[in-house]
Amino acid sequence: MNDLWMDEIWSIELVRELHSALGVFTQTHHDNNHYLNSLFIYFCGQRGDWAGYRILSEIAGIGTIVLAWIIGARRDQWTAFFSMFLVSFSYVAILYSSEARGYAPLVFFCFLCFLSLESFFDKPRWQMAALFSLSAVLGLTSHLTFIIFLSASLIWPWLRLFQSESTLAGIAGWTFAFYAIPLFYLGALYLIDLRYLQIGGGTPISVLDGYGATLAWVLGGPNASWLQRFTGAITAVGLIAGLAMLIKERSSEWVFFVSATVVVPLSMPLFEHGTLHYVRYFIVAFAFMLLLLGRVLARLWQSGSVGKIASALFCLLFVALNGQDVGSLFNYGRCHLADAVRFMADNSKEQPISFGGQQDFRTQFMLGFYWREMMGDQPANYYDHDHWPTEGPEWVVFHKESFTQPIPPGKRFTDKFGNWYELVRTYPTAPLSGVHLFLYRKIPKPDGA
Repeated sequence: MNDLWMDEIWSIELVRELHSALGVFTQTHHDNNHYLNSLFIYFCGQRGDWAGYRILSEIAGIGTIVLAWIIGARRDQWTAFFSMFLVSFSYVAILYSSEARGYAPLVFFCFLCFLSLESFFDKPRWQMAALFSLSAVLGLTSHLTFIIFLSASLIWPWLRLFQSESTLAGIAGWTFAFYAIPLFYLGALYLIDLRYLQIGGGTPISVLDGYGATLAWVLGGPNASWLQRFTGAITAVGLIAGLAMLIKERSSEWVFFVSATVVVPLSMPLFEHGTLHYVRYFIVAFAFMLLLLGRVLARLWQSGSVGKIASALFCLLFVALNGQDVGSLFNYGRCHLADAVRFMADNSKEQPISFGGQQDFRTQFMLGFYWREMMGDQPANYYDHDHWPTEGPEWVVFHKESFTQPIPPGKRFTDKFGNWYELVRTYPTAPLSGVHLFLYRKIPKPDGA
């Protein structure tokens, strides 16, 4: 679990190139640069494979649990309990609270903004507008998908202010107080960074596939596709029940929840041309799905004996599914990059050690970082596809994405020069983080081949 994963390594390496902290905004221009996380890494300094880089995310994850309780407690004690329960035991929430990236702080500041809006509706005052503005700026600094929350939150305050019979001048004034600074900050980010942004790349996933996977992971959806369809369907039914409950209560919150969990996330392709719609890019929708399901479970629990049984069964299933994934995180970590490097170093027959990979950039980047940190000046050669030697490298690394099963492409293969390779190690990874690694070693040509 302690190995840094590629995107964490990428953040560290991007920060390594900076001349000053301001370069986080003006120099990097990369989608893997989550500003707040990068600033934290910058001020911590270059420490290699250091788990301390995750402290910011861990603190944000703990804070998110506290905020889930406070938000739920505004309705009643049972809503507070179930909201905190779901956030605390969610594998996705645990995973991103244990990675040195911007997703955990993002969710924390989304919840803090939501809480400030609810408090403002109870008693309009400028302090809540100031808290919202500051939290929104920090949310955008955590991760740019905070825009999903910012967009979803716009209509809800207008509706509440209209319902309270505020004047148009009053509505305009409060809108300015809440949103002027965050929108100005977003515009500044566009001018100095976003218009130059480069996308790191990855396996393409459509917005519908990514959203469907997100629904599945709300309940807890291991990589088996049939199980994800089952858990996704249960989540969808729960969300519909939650929205229906809010509408029946004549609560304007349904406008926010349908915007944050459905409308804005599914509108992402209209505003960007990316094809990488991973679950983590729906983390804002995911977080508020948990809060909405917390309200449904509280209502079920308070509805009588049948409701108590139904909510208890849901919680048992939730803990079982997510507990299995948390177990995978502890067992497999994020693909054990350090173990792969150590195995090659301890078992190589050739010097300097030579290896190649299925995907040049990813393989060289991941293993190169750990080679430098673990092996120091010990030489090693990486051969990319355009410079593959006729005798072949001693080691070849294949990988698969974490949302697939850890099944190797085969026990043996031959390269374009007829060199034979045999699978010697498989390093599975936990779901939604890292990649499955398959380590092949060159062998003599088998008899009869």
